Amino acid sequence: MSDPAMDHRPEQGLRQYFTWRNGIAWVVLVFTLLVQLVVLQNLRAYENRAAEQQFDMLREKVTEAIRKRLVDHEQILLGGAGLFDAAGHVDREQWRIYVERLRLPDRYPGIQGVGFARAIRPEERPAHVAGIRAEGFPDYDIRPPGQRELYTSIIYLEPFADRNLAAFGYDMYAEPTRHEAMRRAARLGETSITAKVRLMQETHGEVQAGILLYVPVYEPGLPLTTPEQRMQALLGFVYSPYRVDDLMRGILQAANLPLALRIYASPGEQPQHLIHSTEEIPEAGTAQYSQVQRLDLYGQTWTLRLDSLPAFEARFHANETLVIGLGLGLSLLLFFLTSSLALRHSRAKALAEEMTRHIHKSKHDLRQSEERLSLALKGSNDGLWDLDLEAGTMYASPRAWDMLGYRPNELQSDLRLWERVMLEEDLAQQKARLAQTMLAKVDRFTTELRLRHKEGHVVPVLVRGYIQRDAQSMAQRISGTLMDLTERKRVEQMKNDFVSTVSHELRTPLTSISGALGLIVGGALGETPPTMQQMLEIAYRNSLRLGHLINDLLDMEKIAAGKMTFELREHPLGRLLEEALANNQALCEQHGVRCTLKHSTDALVWVDGLRLQQVLGNFLSNAIKFTPEGGEIRVHSSLRGSRVRISVTDQGPGIPEAFRARVFEKFAQADASDSRQKSGTGLGLAITKELIERMGGTVGFDCEEGRGTTFWCELPIQTPSSETESREGLPRILVVEDEPDTGRLLHLMLREGGYAAERVQSLHQAREKLASGRYEAMTLDLHLPDGSGVQLIEELRDKPTMQGLPIIVISAAHQFDEALFPERVVWLHKPITNAQLLAALDKALERARSRI
Repeated sequence: MSDPAMDHRPEQGLRQYFTWRNGIAWVVLVFTLLVQLVVLQNLRAYENRAAEQQFDMLREKVTEAIRKRLVDHEQILLGGAGLFDAAGHVDREQWRIYVERLRLPDRYPGIQGVGFARAIRPEERPAHVAGIRAEGFPDYDIRPPGQRELYTSIIYLEPFADRNLAAFGYDMYAEPTRHEAMRRAARLGETSITAKVRLMQETHGEVQAGILLYVPVYEPGLPLTTPEQRMQALLGFVYSPYRVDDLMRGILQAANLPLALRIYASPGEQPQHLIHSTEEIPEAGTAQYSQVQRLDLYGQTWTLRLDSLPAFEARFHANETLVIGLGLGLSLLLFFLTSSLALRHSRAKALAEEMTRHIHKSKHDLRQSEERLSLALKGSNDGLWDLDLEAGTMYASPRAWDMLGYRPNELQSDLRLWERVMLEEDLAQQKARLAQTMLAKVDRFTTELRLRHKEGHVVPVLVRGYIQRDAQSMAQRISGTLMDLTERKRVEQMKNDFVSTVSHELRTPLTSISGALGLIVGGALGETPPTMQQMLEIAYRNSLRLGHLINDLLDMEKIAAGKMTFELREHPLGRLLEEALANNQALCEQHGVRCTLKHSTDALVWVDGLRLQQVLGNFLSNAIKFTPEGGEIRVHSSLRGSRVRISVTDQGPGIPEAFRARVFEKFAQADASDSRQKSGTGLGLAITKELIERMGGTVGFDCEEGRGTTFWCELPIQTPSSETESREGLPRILVVEDEPDTGRLLHLMLREGGYAAERVQSLHQAREKLASGRYEAMTLDLHLPDGSGVQLIEELRDKPTMQGLPIIVISAAHQFDEALFPERVVWLHKPITNAQLLAALDKALERARSRI
């Protein structure tokens, strides 16, 4: 049986558009489509007219540019002719100066040069040739040779270099095309242009069509009335040769025309007379706009064909697709809008039914979600809490109240409720941690707290929280859970008690056993039978293994509990490496392997020497364990910027690919089976990683399976104290900071600021330094491994010799009250910059000087 609510499903709703009730929408759709069709036709007609007008304008622009440029070139030649008319005789240097002053390459790109061809009668030829040769051209002669009624040798052509040198001495009157234009110019006394020719300058590169422009020059004072008189008075021709492609590029380069242009030096479009063509030419009949223009120029008729290119055509018809798309979109929009109005009753009914279903489903889902949350909280036995920072309220679930022995809402529920149930001695530290979490802009946090039960005893809890923030990352609400850790802490205490028992009850007898077996195996009590000797050696080796296992377990326990202390000092790296090899030499000999050291740096490192020896011992013992007998283990160091890498390379089988991600995990072993060949606890590398990271370094390994493994650690290089402290006149600053990276940063900041710095990491070390040396000031972290920095400040206040020592407190804590020591302390909150540190140091030193 079908559900009535399903009658309005979207699939059936689509059919409503094709019912008679939706007829008005179809009428609107057809009408708007007809309107769009009319608009599109008008748009096409308008764009065609605009394109034709633009094409005509560009055609006029091209023809006018060509005509104007040739008129400008005619004026240049007329100026040259005027120079001859005025001077009568123009020598070569005068002609060079004249042409140079025209600055043709800059103003008229495309012109090949400006020259003068001398008219020479047959009887004048010998004297003319001799005169030119006397000017310094011994090879000069009129080309081509032969007898003619008139010679016109090119004697001046500037610039007189490169291609133009090929035209020197050439008789243009001997070539028919040039002869026709020169004769027309001489007889008419007018400027004349040639048809298409090949210029003498085409000596190399791409050959272009050429033309020449001539202006006749006559002997002054002779009659010039008839053509015959002009020919008799002819002195020569001022002319310019042009490579047409270069000329047109100079004329049209600024126009950037989206047109194809072809120029014919003839009245018609005859291919043999084509003198210029643009690079992009459309195929015949494909151009939407095309026109032929004829241009009469100095006795010649040029034919110009201009065709539109796709870039030009796209300017005027690119919007048709957009108009069609918008029209269809608008029509469909009106159709659906009209349909929506016509069918709104059925749609509203369907929407109401759909909303009702959603509400019912949401209620069901919410009820299920609440049930799941309630069951999950009951199963985990955790409490729930919520702080609304905007409303200033706090909510705690019944289980949260029960953990502390209170009834729900027995205490006033406000934002300070958590402060009232916390131990007083933890309150300042937890406030500082909460403030740091807020400033860090993290969303989630986890921390352990100690709360006060109603009956007075302490309840350890694990708090997990989520912080809701606004757009400015300001906290608005904090919610989370509360887990009772009483049982877990009890188990941890039992484990600690067990470890303590192992430490005191097992290590002492084990030491006696190992020592006694060592004496017996070493022969201190005399020789033993061979069979007994073998058994004693087995017992001795396994007692040593048991001792290493206990030591590794104790080290891991100390690291996890934060009880492992470090005595960080400057150490020469080379001495530490040599010591590590010496300590493990006996183990190498026992396994029949060689161990070599390649030490390439004398760097100083800031480490705990014993802990680093423990790290190197772990690296070496692993390498010895997996290197076959007769193999070699290499220990080497190298500088990597501001850090030094210590590497130990073995010749073992390498680390399997599947195990590499777990190399530094606790109890991890590549072969964890009962039958594994190599013994070990799987703790050595985990301890190594913790020790190196506590000393500010990093660990890793490089491996190719079957080719051995290189384990390495990197440590920061320590600047030798002598470099900063031995410089006379520099004030000495004591840096008290337990975090290695922060200590090195402060050391570097002070050194760059002109101070000599010395670092310590505990109250004990600080007291020793202050007792044995004199310092101008001290930077102090409040949280140190063996106490609070406030203790040191109070101790110094009670010592007359130390009362004036300026102190800069650098800490992330918020609980320190600077008002307690206004005359002694300058406060800086981590993180700090170089400028802040130096400014605070200047302020502290100024206070100290003002009290003297």
